[in-house]
Amino acid sequence: MAARFKNFLLNELFFLFLAPTLILLGVVVYGILFDTWYNDVYDILMASGALYLVFQFIRLTAWLAKKILH
Repeated sequence: MAARFKNFLLNELFFLFLAPTLILLGVVVYGILFDTWYNDVYDILMASGALYLVFQFIRLTAWLAKKILH
């Protein structure tokens, strides 16, 4: 998560597109390794949303830690 942009909208779009990209990359790697393709669109979207929320939680805790330490 080292890529940070000065523009808030670009920063949010980066994280918004990062979550589904990581999930779909995981689906491809899982399919290649285990020869089983996971193709339920609803579950993939729910996992992407959950990963985006995890990213937001990590960013919030890092921001709070930075505010507390400074």
